[in-house]
Amino acid sequence: MSARVHPGESEVFVPASRAEWLSAGGAMLVFLALSVAHSLTRCPWWDEGMYADVAVSFRNFGHLGSSLVDPHGFLDWPAVHQYTYWQLPLYFITLGTWFRLVPVTVVWMRLFSVMWGCIFVVSWFVVVRSLSRKEPLALLVASVVALDYTSVLTASDGRMDMMCASLGLAGLASYFWFRDSHWTRGLVLAACFGAASLFCHPMGVVTNVAIASMVLLDWRRIKWGALLAASLPYLLGVAFCLYYIHQAPDVFLAQSRAMSRYRVSGLEEILRNIFNDASKRYIHYYYENYTGIAKLKIASLIFPVGGVVGLLADPDLRSQPLGKRLLFLACVAYVGVAVVDNQKFPHYLVFSVPVLTACGAVWVYARWQKGGWSRFLACGLLVVSIGATVGGVGYNIYKNEYRNLYHPAVAAIQSSLPPGGLVMGGSELGFALGFGPPLVDDRYLGYFSGKTPDVYVVNGFYFPMRRSPGSIHAWESSLTTLRSRYHLSFENQAYRIYVRNDVPVALQPTN
Repeated sequence: MSARVHPGESEVFVPASRAEWLSAGGAMLVFLALSVAHSLTRCPWWDEGMYADVAVSFRNFGHLGSSLVDPHGFLDWPAVHQYTYWQLPLYFITLGTWFRLVPVTVVWMRLFSVMWGCIFVVSWFVVVRSLSRKEPLALLVASVVALDYTSVLTASDGRMDMMCASLGLAGLASYFWFRDSHWTRGLVLAACFGAASLFCHPMGVVTNVAIASMVLLDWRRIKWGALLAASLPYLLGVAFCLYYIHQAPDVFLAQSRAMSRYRVSGLEEILRNIFNDASKRYIHYYYENYTGIAKLKIASLIFPVGGVVGLLADPDLRSQPLGKRLLFLACVAYVGVAVVDNQKFPHYLVFSVPVLTACGAVWVYARWQKGGWSRFLACGLLVVSIGATVGGVGYNIYKNEYRNLYHPAVAAIQSSLPPGGLVMGGSELGFALGFGPPLVDDRYLGYFSGKTPDVYVVNGFYFPMRRSPGSIHAWESSLTTLRSRYHLSFENQAYRIYVRNDVPVALQPTN
């Protein structure tokens, strides 16, 4: 099928050679090796347990409830054991379905993300190939994105971020693939993937704004009938959510208010986030959060930022359809992440940094084609960036915190827990102790529930979340109780395990 060519677009399709395909395949294998190995060795963490808990409830009971989280042990989430309104539902439903096919382990949960990571990389190939009509360039961009530090880390994390980003990018890929041959089909497919991304996580707003902006750049092609058809996936998703909300509207309002108190910002705060996100999120995550040789992680950020600067500085590149749209997407991604997330979480970098990395790959390709000394600068930055990814992820794999931190902590909990006893700790412990008794996720040590655990496990996420005098008092009270009625039984870099003084347990070493 021959595609119509519009002004400013390349008329000649450039196929990739066998060597270029083999090189891209090698990059994909490295991505898979790093992502899978990191999935096997990374210490399970709180978010993974929280999300797996809901997915397991869907698998076992057909509802989106949390078996572990106490209704007042994190935020004020009434009826949380039956309803999950604090997060959008699609990830939990798909992950719960995945758990019907595979064992409920953190590794299989992460491999679910690795699968979406592969879709993410392939979608980048389709986007660049469709816009540039140059297969070698598309393979280079996909390979460089695959070897980006953020891509590998997100693909080996048991969260919905990679699924959400991949669905959004698949929407862009669908639109660009059919844009010239069947515009309506491309728009409807983009809407289907975009709606799925939106109902996966609030960051789906960013991916949908990206899709909408690319469609608006082609405003001359817009047909009202196609827009109506494209609205159907969103209407279907909204109808499903309204049906779910209708089951317990009071619970929905209570859980939503609890989340919005610390996640929703006013206009002044949003503007401040946009201007300080570069330092507070990006530089902090890639540089300030580390010491010694680990600060070299900043090399993973220098290349994508340099690529954006290179595209902006080259009038030929920024005027081409690919360069123009990538720069536009980079702006949408940076602003979108800053607006949607005011907590500066690094999980959401997958929605912005790979776009910058793609800009860097396009810049490297152009510099190499033109020759001169600048090609060595561009390629040098790329090599250093990939080296930082391989070195950083490789070091994390070498540390094997799953085996060296998580497993010893679980063993200490099991040996300290009396028959029929109660453990309070992070939801990630559910992968070892089970998603249900004896584990309860309550950081306030039973202050609100009145329960008294035999073993209390502190992780790096156990601190007061509710910005109210009551929550601060509850936290201070729990610390007082901890000091007076419990003793430290085990400690490592990830966990501190306290046992109630009147519980007879075997002596545990403090590591």
